[in-house]
Amino acid sequence: MTDAMPEKFGKCKIVKELGHGATAYVYLARHEVLDMPVAVKVLRRGLSERKPHYAERFLREAKMAAWLDHPNIVRVIDCGVEHGHHYMVMDYVDGPNCLRLLGDRPSGMEWREAVEVALQVADALAYAVSRDVIHRDVKPSNIMIDSTGRARVTDLGLAKLTIKGMAALTQELHTVGTPNYMSPEQIKSSSDLDLRADIYSLGASLYHMVCGSPPFNGKTAMEVVAMHVGAPLEPPFRRRPGLPRSLSSVICKMMAKAPGDRYQDYASLTGDLRNLLAGKETSAADFHETALPVRDDELRDILDQLQFSAGLDIETEEQAPHEDGAEVGQERDALGSSDISPFGPEDYSAYVPPPEESSASTLLQQARDRRRELIIGLIIAGAFVVIVAIILLVAIGGR
Repeated sequence: MTDAMPEKFGKCKIVKELGHGATAYVYLARHEVLDMPVAVKVLRRGLSERKPHYAERFLREAKMAAWLDHPNIVRVIDCGVEHGHHYMVMDYVDGPNCLRLLGDRPSGMEWREAVEVALQVADALAYAVSRDVIHRDVKPSNIMIDSTGRARVTDLGLAKLTIKGMAALTQELHTVGTPNYMSPEQIKSSSDLDLRADIYSLGASLYHMVCGSPPFNGKTAMEVVAMHVGAPLEPPFRRRPGLPRSLSSVICKMMAKAPGDRYQDYASLTGDLRNLLAGKETSAADFHETALPVRDDELRDILDQLQFSAGLDIETEEQAPHEDGAEVGQERDALGSSDISPFGPEDYSAYVPPPEESSASTLLQQARDRRRELIIGLIIAGAFVVIVAIILLVAIGGR
């Protein structure tokens, strides 16, 4: 076993590795008492020894998932420490995630199928909200589809408790999430969020599922997040001709820049998703965005501000390649539970992104390079001024 892994974790006997990422390994195992297949996620031992807070956050993720009992959420059955290895035991999902499905469907999923998936995910997120939890990292790779077609939400590594007195468990000072699917308010601050941030991310995921690509495409992760904040959204029916205008309107309402323009609760959202499937009119039929699109020069200013703030506030560790491109934030690196596809068959394990996609470490390096160039420029300019002053003083003294 990798890293001298034990052959058993609790009552679970390891069968094979399903995948691994920067912070964890995931194995297919057999629960010897329950006599059923399970997935065992194991935090890298060296990581937990060097940075104990990783183990604390790993345990927090396990507790958060165990607290949620819903048919569309992957359960955590157990957790513990085996020979110094922190692990959690989860449901084994015998199918791929939605991002994997999209790999075989470059033009997108059949829209009714995608809406069915979104409806199940919305039900799961509504339940989570009833338990005072918001996910904060809803995206296609965190939506598994089992062999019966049931959608299962996974990876609560960024989930946040909203209960007073317990929110401290999930506080952080940095922006966290995945750029392709983050709401504008989450990009600006990850601390004061509500269910509407998850609705935005689900809308961005549904957009990707029906169009075959994320809502915004930029050369870097910073450009993508700037577009989420300030660029107008291309309606899905224009990206993929043939999509119903009613579906396009629902997605645009889910992804409104201003939280107040979105669906305000899951009941209204799931009602419209069901109306789409039934061919009925939705509440989004007359939706109009109130936030005005920003001009190109304003968008460049947003990008500059985000690059500057990233250099100051975002902390990352080197990560393994991830299917969604860059992930921003300390919390994601601490848990790293999305940098693999842990629950499906072996061919759904680690995935290497296209070269043009940015990693979190690349994103941070860009910000550091920008600051370094600025500092070097200031030093050179200062040195030039000093040299000129010395020359002038020497010339005056010679006279």
